[in-house]
Amino acid sequence: MPENDAPTFHIGSIPVFGQLILAPMDGISDPPFRWITRRLGSALSISEFINTLDYANQKHYQVSRINFRAGERPFGVQLLDNDPVRMAECAAAIYAEYQPDFFDVNLGCCTASVTSRGAGAGMMRIPEKVAQAFRELGKAVPVPLTAKLRLGWDEDNLNYREIAEIAVANGARMIALHGRTAKMAYSGKARWQPMAELKACLPVPVIGNGDVATTAQARQLLEQTGCDAAMVGRAAKANPFLFSWQDREDITPAEFYGLMRYQLEEMRPFHPISPLLPFRKFLKAYLEPYGLPTAQLRAMLTAKEESRLITLIDQVFSAQGVKDLPGAASDFRNRML
Repeated sequence: MPENDAPTFHIGSIPVFGQLILAPMDGISDPPFRWITRRLGSALSISEFINTLDYANQKHYQVSRINFRAGERPFGVQLLDNDPVRMAECAAAIYAEYQPDFFDVNLGCCTASVTSRGAGAGMMRIPEKVAQAFRELGKAVPVPLTAKLRLGWDEDNLNYREIAEIAVANGARMIALHGRTAKMAYSGKARWQPMAELKACLPVPVIGNGDVATTAQARQLLEQTGCDAAMVGRAAKANPFLFSWQDREDITPAEFYGLMRYQLEEMRPFHPISPLLPFRKFLKAYLEPYGLPTAQLRAMLTAKEESRLITLIDQVFSAQGVKDLPGAASDFRNRML
């Protein structure tokens, strides 16, 4: 978006342009995918969660998650822990080395190994700990804080408004709400009305998250809730072009071929042994509309060598009518510059 256009909203003093945002997702929103979606139109970037307990113990994979390019700014680091003091210490160390634009507190992860220790959505069950986390972080870093939360732990504990108000009262400058409880995980239908409720009562931007897989759904969420932006999660894995306000059927096979070749190449530095295993979750989603025979898809998902996988990808897209494979790859790479 041109610099002279008015910002869509602000996170504290940080201007944000655009109404679609890639959700932070463990194993999905890695540096290459974040960059792709940012170049395609995502309004900002947030890292996969940084487990501050692991970061304190110098887990190398945590550091790779923080890797970002200047063009991704505004860039936020998402923190996950059940210890507010340790979160603050980790944030201070990360800020000193990487200078992200903001820090996001993960109050939404519903994985049992996370919630069982009171982190992620588990922290929503202890409101005072949420308050303490924001107070400690506010003292530790000089940049805005945000939060991503769920409706609550379960249907009997829908405390999203209480937690959001506590976070804002203690320094949060943006709230993202996923319209499901922790117990629901990703099942059932996301509720949008609570997003509208938060937007009406909070003095900070509110981002709606849940069941946005098409441009029509994104517009519908924005219209129904009044939210400042819509956050796209799992659907982004099948169509990152959504951030350009394009549905899957709007994208040519040549564009998807270019995307796949670019993404696979960009993943290599982050997976020096082989990028094939982490790439498979994208590969399957990208290929689903083409209705490949089971045996052909299985061969691609079980390929052990990158050169073999590229040959199989070339075969698929040649059959889809892409006549200039090198040109398609070059066109997408130029789009990412």
